[in-house]
Amino acid sequence: MATGEVTLAQGATTDPGLRRAYAALLAGVLCISFTAIFTKWAALPGPVAAAYRMFIAAAVLAIPFARQTKRWTPGARACIPWGILGGLWFALNLGLLNSALLLTSAATATLLDNTAPIWVGLGAMFLFGERLRGRYWAGLGLALLGAAVVTGFNPVSGFSLNRGDALAFVGAIFYAGYLLTTQRARRDLDPLSYLWLVAATATAVLLGISMVLHLPLGGYSASSYRALLAVGLISQTGGWLLIGYALGHVPASTAVMILLAQPVVTGLLSIPLLGEALTARQVAGGLLGLTGIYLCLRRTSDDGQGTL
Repeated sequence: MATGEVTLAQGATTDPGLRRAYAALLAGVLCISFTAIFTKWAALPGPVAAAYRMFIAAAVLAIPFARQTKRWTPGARACIPWGILGGLWFALNLGLLNSALLLTSAATATLLDNTAPIWVGLGAMFLFGERLRGRYWAGLGLALLGAAVVTGFNPVSGFSLNRGDALAFVGAIFYAGYLLTTQRARRDLDPLSYLWLVAATATAVLLGISMVLHLPLGGYSASSYRALLAVGLISQTGGWLLIGYALGHVPASTAVMILLAQPVVTGLLSIPLLGEALTARQVAGGLLGLTGIYLCLRRTSDDGQGTL
């Protein structure tokens, strides 16, 4: 099934494969929602923390990847450059976002990183010919508003694009590039192979960046290493393996709307893990975000046969 032909809502409930893809996507979102928490606990320079995260994933998946290559089709081999390109985009996104978290508030960095749907939607139109109608953009605006509310972002109180904000905003563009590249690569390349290519490429890129910037690669606390292990295993290996599988069946423009729930879930997880109280703002923002996602997933034609 071509990704551009995937129908939503009702179709997702009748196609077992599509149901599995959406279930994997939701589970993946839960895994990556721990990312900001683990990264804050690690408290390492952005590129270094990202390099550890990707190295752990590459190491864990090395043997399964080697076995998987024996079953590669000619089409899968042709997608190797797409996997490398995805790794480059992901490395740049992680390095910029992790650095932004040290320079600006987590709320602002999270919101700006989640402007990726804007660039994914535009890229999907121009690169893949996907039809994104008014309901998609209305839902996108509502979902972004919900993300802004739940993370405490308030431009009225004096928003200015400082260095950290700029890094997060640019990182969102590379995040969108990663999602679009993943959709293309997953036409012929299995999710495990793609994730390993991404992890290996990103590790090399991030290590290079860390050395160029003369950032220390070792000598951190035991708690920092535990947090790095958690983000490498849970968020990167588990979360993105599930999301990579889903992106082989669900259009990137649709998947990214569900991924937009990440700041909402992160906000909820921070209650028991960071000791933050649940506020009315978090509840209202979560409802706005989920409503926006629902609108984007609904069919847009009156006869029920439309797509986004």
